[in-house]
Amino acid sequence: MSHFAIFVTIKVKPGTAQAFRPLIEENAVAAVRDEPECRQFQVLTAEDDPETFFFYEVYDQASSLDHHRESAHYKKYVAAAGDMIAERSIQRCNLIAVNT
Repeated sequence: MSHFAIFVTIKVKPGTAQAFRPLIEENAVAAVRDEPECRQFQVLTAEDDPETFFFYEVYDQASSLDHHRESAHYKKYVAAAGDMIAERSIQRCNLIAVNT
């Protein structure tokens, strides 16, 4: 089965990392728990920059990301965290191998 993945890089505004972290953690947990097509949602921080976050998300297909963005937990995250984000980039990927 072919899967779809994204890498997201978020740079939060200075002084907001501590408040941002539980918001994205809650969104990630809810995505895997409540969305059957969300296979993984990993949240990482840069070792040398705690204000830079990375998300690795795996979905069954590209349209699953649209469903994620329509979910109540995602909308809650955007409403709460949107003003904390200074920069965001998203790389869309095709997952070709899974090694767990």
